[in-house]
Amino acid sequence: MVKINKKKYKNIILFFANNIKNGTLGKLKIMKLLYFLDFDFFEKYGKSITGDEYLRFAKGPVPRMAEKILKEMQGEEIKVRRIKMSSGYQDQQLLEPLKDFDLNLFSKEELLMMENIAKKWENFSGTEMKNASHGEAPWIATKPDGVIDYNLSYYRNKYGEMNKM
Repeated sequence: MVKINKKKYKNIILFFANNIKNGTLGKLKIMKLLYFLDFDFFEKYGKSITGDEYLRFAKGPVPRMAEKILKEMQGEEIKVRRIKMSSGYQDQQLLEPLKDFDLNLFSKEELLMMENIAKKWENFSGTEMKNASHGEAPWIATKPDGVIDYNLSYYRNKYGEMNKM
């Protein structure tokens, strides 16, 4: 497995927090943005951007290091604001940036992919993104709690493409 570049990883999260400001960027959504970013990039270029591995959990693919990195960022780089939802719904945790991201850490291809992922999924909720990930080969072909093989990205359907219309 590729060693994770924490600085780059944190700046990907900051990128999404700075580019998706419509009140939909919660923890579930950031996990799915990281998944789609890494698997779309792997499908096109044969490597992931974060270097993280993804686990097949009930709420979809989850990057192994994301929770730890989000905790490290809290208070200095991002703010997690809890929003009370109506009864029967879990409280929403919205991510807000406390600083800008460093675009110098990324290649032109990586930045372009990050911009495409942010635009494509901006108006989707985390739950809608979870449902989209459940329709893809990487999630379907992996046993519960197993590590998802990046090579399964080559067998994905284009669920998101259909929903773009």
